[in-house]
Amino acid sequence: MSHTSPQSTEQEPAEACTVTAPESLPRAACTVRRRRVADDELLVRSCLAGEDGAWEKLYDRCHPPLLRTIESLLGAAARDAATVDEIAARVWYTLVRDDFRLLAAFDGSRDVRLNTFLAGLARIEILRFFRAERRRQTHECRGGRRLLRIRRATVNFDSVVREFAATLTPAERELLESDLTPRDDGEGSPSLAHLSKAAIYQRRHRIRGKLREFFGGE
Repeated sequence: MSHTSPQSTEQEPAEACTVTAPESLPRAACTVRRRRVADDELLVRSCLAGEDGAWEKLYDRCHPPLLRTIESLLGAAARDAATVDEIAARVWYTLVRDDFRLLAAFDGSRDVRLNTFLAGLARIEILRFFRAERRRQTHECRGGRRLLRIRRATVNFDSVVREFAATLTPAERELLESDLTPRDDGEGSPSLAHLSKAAIYQRRHRIRGKLREFFGGE
């Protein structure tokens, strides 16, 4: 089964899956291994040809050892079954995406078992998974700190406004509250309807003067 290596378009999977059989294997063991590799290659051919039951056979043969490989690679993180299942799902998706490009790249002439090929893909998907998790956690941490700063600024602003309002007359506080809480329709507060524009301007002028004094003339 002659296929092009995935190296030209997927460098990492090609490097991870390039494994050669140990030269020290006994001849009988090598014969058994070659027979199994040929069987794997025949099964891959059947899947690519869309033969009935081929995918089910491939899944039944490779999924259990794939899960064991992922658990071994994850170590303590394998206690989270959802993570193991997520990595396995990513490996299977990698095989079928882009018109089965990586599955078609399996080359039995390298004397590599299909399970070894999938183990290489699993290593890559684990790296990608944890890189994405670190980016997500960093983003959430930054977002949390930003929200905390906003909340603190809001609390400080409200405290300053209350302290400043205490220096105003009741009429000035009424105008200040009206300016700080504008209505959705753009109209002024009904409680100020009796005031002329000139009176409102004068009160705002006094409020600005007191505000400058409150902040030390800044």
